[in-house]
Amino acid sequence: MAIADKESDFRDAVGKEGCESIPYDDLKGTCKTQQSYVHDFCDGNRGPVTCRSESITRDLKDNVDREQQGVEALKKRKLKLEDEKSRATDDNEKNRLSKEIEQTDNDIYEAGKRVDHSVADLDARKKLVEDAIYTIDKCIDYRQAVMNVFAAATDKVRGETNADIKPLARQLRDKFEEQKRGHEMAITAKKNALETCKKSRP
Repeated sequence: MAIADKESDFRDAVGKEGCESIPYDDLKGTCKTQQSYVHDFCDGNRGPVTCRSESITRDLKDNVDREQQGVEALKKRKLKLEDEKSRATDDNEKNRLSKEIEQTDNDIYEAGKRVDHSVADLDARKKLVEDAIYTIDKCIDYRQAVMNVFAAATDKVRGETNADIKPLARQLRDKFEEQKRGHEMAITAKKNALETCKKSRP
């Protein structure tokens, strides 16, 4: 490439942001490809990118345990009532206990539905957490790839020796360093989100 053409590319790049600020076609192309995946996986287009608080999972598990304990308590109550009925001699007492047993059966049925509902909520949470772990992992990978492109571009502009290009290269180097810092901060935030998700696994 002629120096004049190269200088023109550098001048154009100085006025641009993101991948468009890279004056080397190969690196710019790689950057744009990886950046499109960053948007997909980091902005939520491909799935959840947060699990919110890990206490959500804990609360859902506690709810399942509570509902299951409720069913067990009702089953014990039913056995106790059946035992009392089998020993009852008075017809009125037997009728009263029969009604209580019937009511307890209804309560067990309703409590069983609540168990099913709470288990479904926990399963949905589990799916969300696993989906989020996958998308956040991918987000980190693609952000890292873009950051690596800017690191490579930084090394390349440092090696520019032409007197007309060097001042432009210095401006671009500062711009690339800023891009790298931005990606580093975003990666740190996503790693924190990933840790929360891993702790949120049921």
